[in-house]
Amino acid sequence: MSDLHTRSGTRADNVDEARRIFAVVVTFDPDLTIFDSLLSATREQVERIVVIDNGSQRECAEQLARCCEQRAAALHLLPNNLGIAAAQNKGITLARQAGATDVLLLDHDSIPDAAMVTVLSECAKALRRSGHKVGAVGPVIVDRHAGTHAPVPQIVSGAVRFIDPAPAGPTRCEYLIASGTLIETSVLDLVGPMNDAYFVDQVDVEWCLRAGADGFEMFCVSEAHLQHAIGDDVVSFWLFGARRLPVHSPKRDYFYFRNTVRLIREKFTAPPFRRFWARRLVRLLVVQTLFAPPRLKRLHAMVTGVLSAFTEPRDSVDR
Repeated sequence: MSDLHTRSGTRADNVDEARRIFAVVVTFDPDLTIFDSLLSATREQVERIVVIDNGSQRECAEQLARCCEQRAAALHLLPNNLGIAAAQNKGITLARQAGATDVLLLDHDSIPDAAMVTVLSECAKALRRSGHKVGAVGPVIVDRHAGTHAPVPQIVSGAVRFIDPAPAGPTRCEYLIASGTLIETSVLDLVGPMNDAYFVDQVDVEWCLRAGADGFEMFCVSEAHLQHAIGDDVVSFWLFGARRLPVHSPKRDYFYFRNTVRLIREKFTAPPFRRFWARRLVRLLVVQTLFAPPRLKRLHAMVTGVLSAFTEPRDSVDR
């Protein structure tokens, strides 16, 4: 395991000297080839890389340690899987203790373009200068498998709409996918950390909506790009036409349904999102039960997730 305070590597020339940007990467049994590409692409864009491993298998953890040693990244091994939110919070705490002014969140399967961090940082500075209360900035997400760009959510005329980011400059949105998101540590002081009661799924959405309720704005920056895998697999089916649906495991279905119902019940969630997610959960329940094997396991996971949203504690954020 590397020591965060001594294993810093060489500071990149293109990092703004007024900012100390640390990358916080969360891993769980990653594809080591992609992970090494992530470290290679990120190393020269940030001051330090903090890797939080969320209980990977022993052999994978050993390979992670060698990879991090070679790339001058600080590795912290958690004893078991504490969830994405807890791992992010751990990495953010370590980065802040070492003097970070900004944290860049990354999943283990995400690869930033060469100038992504510089573009995000410069855009955030420009937005702040122009009077915006910036909560976070993030890149355009490019699906590694399909090559498509992910749209961003906005509330338009009282309804949730997913639109393509503007061809140039920042596009204001309601939330950002966590991977690739750049956040000032001072914002975390005001908004609070990630809600580790969510464990995984909708963690980023919950934080962004919570920040939005405090007046902070989220921006997707069109000149910044991040390669990312959306879903573990894709299911093709016919329903009034050929369709494709990215899917995760039934375990992830449980967390998505539980946490989405929690979000619907949160006081800071706007009514358009409550209506949007209620409809989406019904559609997913029907479509995945009919077309996404293992169907019965998925059905059980989704229904159990909804029930758990009403019976389990839902707020562990210390603000």
